[in-house]
Amino acid sequence: MLDVSGTRLLVLSALALLNACAGNGAGLDANGQPLGSGSAPPPPLTADFQSIQDNVFTPICVRCHGGAGAPQGLELDAAHSYALLVGVPSNEQSGLLRIKPGAPDSSYLVLKLEGAAGIVGVQMPFGGPPLPQSTIDVIRQWISDGAANSPAAAAVSSAAFAVTAISPAQEATVAAPLTRMVVAFNHELDASLVNDTTVHLEHLLGEAAEPAGPFGAELAEGNPRVLLITPRRALAAGRYRLTLRGNGGGALADVDARVLGDDYTREFTVDTTP
Repeated sequence: MLDVSGTRLLVLSALALLNACAGNGAGLDANGQPLGSGSAPPPPLTADFQSIQDNVFTPICVRCHGGAGAPQGLELDAAHSYALLVGVPSNEQSGLLRIKPGAPDSSYLVLKLEGAAGIVGVQMPFGGPPLPQSTIDVIRQWISDGAANSPAAAAVSSAAFAVTAISPAQEATVAAPLTRMVVAFNHELDASLVNDTTVHLEHLLGEAAEPAGPFGAELAEGNPRVLLITPRRALAAGRYRLTLRGNGGGALADVDARVLGDDYTREFTVDTTP
């Protein structure tokens, strides 16, 4: 016998999941302001990173842009979003930064949110509805003001120097071509220590490993806590390992000579299947 109620429940559940991944705009009212809970009025959306994270990225974007499988490797949760946005070239339009401090018209995130001509793919959030222009204008203002991090995150910390995010994530599978890897730190990196003894990119072949070829490395524009690692040639299909050396003489350190203290490794897979 067909269980009609059970079937209906499964269909409703599936629709709910699809709507969640679409980024359907829940979290903002018709004026682009965050929805409150209970009788308390919602706080205003303001042109600072913490407000944008709490009221746009977290409730709307993370539904799809979260975890190792995030589209284009762009994780927009609070732990990763700033490092993967500000000063980082877009995977879809490598000539544009995702966010270029001081230049919203040259920031690919803004172009995607506005559905501007020349973007690759569709307007974000995927599946719509688009963000109200008033919300996008707040993001534009934050970028025009220099795209500063939240005060708590931007403050000089006395904590030990450490890696806070690496993209691709551990055990991620990324579609070819892989144009760059992104490493974020909690302090400004001493770029003079970045070389082939402190940063290794290897192609894993069973139990063996071989160098994956030459790569470039530079600090992200306007975001000196982020290192961009760019392979000089396309990576073939297979597994790779990125290693950052944090021990011994010449190990990676911040601008105050505090070394990482530990090695960091991430293994990921490049998939060239169409």
